[in-house]
Amino acid sequence: MAPRSPLTPAAFAYATASVVALLILPHLHAPLVRYGQPHHGALLLGSAPSTGAGWGLALGALLTAAGQAATRFTRWGRRLDALLARLVRGLHPVDAVLLAGLSAFAEELVFRGILLPYLGLWGSSALFGLAHWVPRDGLWPWGVWAFVAGLVLGQAALATGGLLAPMVAHFVVNAVGLLLLSWRRP
Repeated sequence: MAPRSPLTPAAFAYATASVVALLILPHLHAPLVRYGQPHHGALLLGSAPSTGAGWGLALGALLTAAGQAATRFTRWGRRLDALLARLVRGLHPVDAVLLAGLSAFAEELVFRGILLPYLGLWGSSALFGLAHWVPRDGLWPWGVWAFVAGLVLGQAALATGGLLAPMVAHFVVNAVGLLLLSWRRP
């Protein structure tokens, strides 16, 4: 029997959050009003899916570059990088991509799909930052970085009329980060 990945609980939590969000979302009217969409399928794809995907790729590259710069040029970034590298070292690339997809899908459904229409851009981004806050080892700036990223992802959702752009951007950030961390030599 193959050993269980230490990230299995995280994958299970993201899958559960996705299912719960998908069960709740159809009962909410505010997301459709906020994004100007006629039904929840359109909410997921946005007004123009190809434009949303393009914006998502571009924003994902921008956020990834900013995150890599923080890792290289700040003490907190290097400390966070070392902490995360210990958690994901040796993660199989397929598992890294699946975890990146699950986390991006779940978090965007919750923060931009459900919370943004009720709490607004700033409120949902503040909760996104708090969800990424690490209250030890001087890693609190990651929560601030996540707040700013939440503003960017939320604005992308509003501008494209749906969740595809922030989901793609979030996936790019998570996939690149997890792959780089998992390939690092001990």
